[in-house]
Amino acid sequence: MSMASAHELRAMTLEQMTESIAKELNECLCGIVINASTCLRMLSADPPNVEGARKTVRRTICCSNHASETVSHLRVLFSETNRAIEMTVVPRKESSKVASGGTS
Repeated sequence: MSMASAHELRAMTLEQMTESIAKELNECLCGIVINASTCLRMLSADPPNVEGARKTVRRTICCSNHASETVSHLRVLFSETNRAIEMTVVPRKESSKVASGGTS
């Protein structure tokens, strides 16, 4: 595989991963906004629908927790990925020996 095609593959993978992360977080944020709007509407009713507002607040909390968990999982994923990359990087002197087939 050429370096250019390897770079293109990494760029495409990063693009897909970015889109997936954005979609996941956007769903959570949309849920929070929709639930908050619904809660306000329920509390503004005459008489206020307090029980419905409570349920909506609980759903809002669930959406918020899901977004927080998603971010936490991403932090773990990227920190593990960085450690794996650091562990597989060969120091420059050794990599030139390996490339030339030398042992000295």
